[in-house]
Formats: sequence, structure tokens, C-alpha cells
Amino acid sequence: MDKSFKVVFVVKQTEERQASLKATYSKVDFSFFSSVALAEQELSTAHVLVTFGEDIDEDVVNKAVQLKWIHVLSAGVEKMPLGLLERKNVVVTNSRGIHAIPMSEHALWAMLDYVKNARMYKSAQNRGEWIRNVKPRELTESVVVLLGTGAIASKTAERAKSLGMSTVGVNTDGRAVTHFDKVYPLSEWSKALRQADFLINILPYTKRTDSLLNKEAFSLLKEGAVFINLGRGKSVVEKDLLNEVKLKRISHAYLDVFSSEPLPSDSPLWTEEGITITPHISASTSYYMKRALQIFEENLIVFIDEKQKFKNLVQMNKGY
Repeated sequence: MDKSFKVVFVVKQTEERQASLKATYSKVDFSFFSSVALAEQELSTAHVLVTFGEDIDEDVVNKAVQLKWIHVLSAGVEKMPLGLLERKNVVVTNSRGIHAIPMSEHALWAMLDYVKNARMYKSAQNRGEWIRNVKPRELTESVVVLLGTGAIASKTAERAKSLGMSTVGVNTDGRAVTHFDKVYPLSEWSKALRQADFLINILPYTKRTDSLLNKEAFSLLKEGAVFINLGRGKSVVEKDLLNEVKLKRISHAYLDVFSSEPLPSDSPLWTEEGITITPHISASTSYYMKRALQIFEENLIVFIDEKQKFKNLVQMNKGY
């Protein structure tokens, strides 16, 4: 691409990162803002937008009349007007893959927290109570079922296997994936769910996964299974999950995502003893922006050269 073009960031960047990008790509006109609202005057001349995705609506797209490419610094794109972007021939790429390390660590934390009775011992510490008659369990020989077999799930399966766990995956077509002992297609997911000591949801949000985890799905689990949701909150019917936890059919749920975020203060999920809540931070890490910008820069070179294929190209018809 011989002519210069404008890249508008609507995500806050440090002065050091701004300077580095400007120095490395001297022919690119960079503008940096902390939000779309602050960048409004630049939208009409922007060729590229860099965003977290949630702030890109039809109004923004229609104002960005020269827009050619959007890079999303996260994985989720379900809140973006993908249909409109496709009609306008705007390329969308995301940062999937960068979450594998922190989210797999979060998944292992949740499973270890459960089997090692961490909450019970912390409560005992607060009371000054010495408890030795409740034995911790092991993850070894447990079965972890992962809904989704992408980078996050594969890294989680790899680490789970190092602890002696059996790994079962569920994806769209049942194709084999490294680090999984067995993979089932979504159409046969009941076979997987029935094996789960731990069920981890890492599926993206689509029409197909909306309310996928409901009373019927939870009824397939072993009595006392543990549920961990790191995917999307709207994939879970929360009232059904809460009921299963109250009845002890699910012994504990570790929830990082919710149908409404922030989780409303009056939600009964907050006070249920059998639920541990984290505020959508399983992907958070001090390395996050560094990894996300690395993918952006790889794609920026593609955009400049107009010769190679974009990395992490979003499939508009699938929504991810």
C-alpha cells in the first residue's frame, strides 16, 4: 500500500507504546484515544480502527466511511454489527489465542481450589480452627470436559493432563485435537457431559450457544460435578444453574462471566455458598496488551503489503 492511511486506536495506550508504533511504522498516521466518543471527529477519515469491540455499533461504522479493517484487542465480537461490516466489505480480525495462558491457569486454579478444600481451610483459619478430619482430594484420574477445543481449551487440557487428568472435548464436528483423549461433536455432547467430574465452558457466544447450558444439560452431569464458566454468560441459564447448585447436584460453580455484567448487586448468585464469583478477569494478565498488539502488528504488515492473509480473520457468518 503506497499511500498513507490512518489508524485510530479507541483503546488507551501508554505513551511508550504510542511512540513505538509511530517509530516502527513511520508512514502510518496513528491517532490514539481512550474511547470511541473521544475519537468521533477522526472516524470519517479512519481506514483502520483498533478497539475492544463492544463500542463499535452501526452508528460508528456508518460514520467511518473510509473504514477498511477493524482489529479487536479481545476475542469476542458478538456485540459488533457484523452483518453491516460484511456488507461494507470491512475486514475484522481479533486477538483470539492470547488468552490461553491466563485462562488455562484460571481453570486449574478453580479445580485445585475445589479439590484442596481451599475455601474451607480459609474459613477455618478465620475462626482459628485446626481441621484435620477432612481430607483433600486429587485431580489425578478425574475427568475434565471442555466445551470448545480452541487455543484456551487445548492449553487447559495440556496442563490438566500433566496433573494426571483425563481430557474430553466438545467441538462442532468432533475433529481430533491435540491434548484431548477424546473429542465429541456438539450433536453428541451428552456423551461427554455424562463423564465430567469438571465441566468447563469456553465456547464463544453465538445463536447456537445461547442458553445452551440449561436444566436439561445440567441433568446430564454426574452427581456432584463442578462447573466452571469462562466462556460467555449468556450460554448459561443462570436460574437453572443456581437451582442445581442449591440441590447439590452441582457441588460447586466457578463463574467468571454472566448474562449481565457487572453482575447486579441483588443477584442471588453473589450469596450462594456453592458459587465462587470472579469479575470477568480470567483472561486478564500483565502481558495482555503486549500479546494483543503483537497480533495487530502482524496484521498491520499484511494490511500494508496487501499480499498475505490476515491472522485471526473473523468469520462473519459464524460470529467468531
